[in-house]
Amino acid sequence: MTEKLKRLAAAAGIATACVTGLNACGGGSGSNDDRLTQQEREDVAASSWPGMLVFAEAQINAMTSDSAEPRPIAGIAPPLSETAEPAPL
Repeated sequence: MTEKLKRLAAAAGIATACVTGLNACGGGSGSNDDRLTQQEREDVAASSWPGMLVFAEAQINAMTSDSAEPRPIAGIAPPLSETAEPAPL
């Protein structure tokens, strides 16, 4: 079962990297106003269930200090669906 989670996390990581890469393009408008910060890109990527899984895993792995402040999660909109099947674990 942990092998399935590893594969799911890897697939979610690839999806997140693709979303982040597309967001980083900026549309070629030439203005810097539409550029997102790293935290904003993470918030957008974490708004899908694969991205949320990768985000949570990254936050757990980044915890190196008991006295460090946690990362704010106010910009993350958790994925919600009344009709989608739950993700298999």
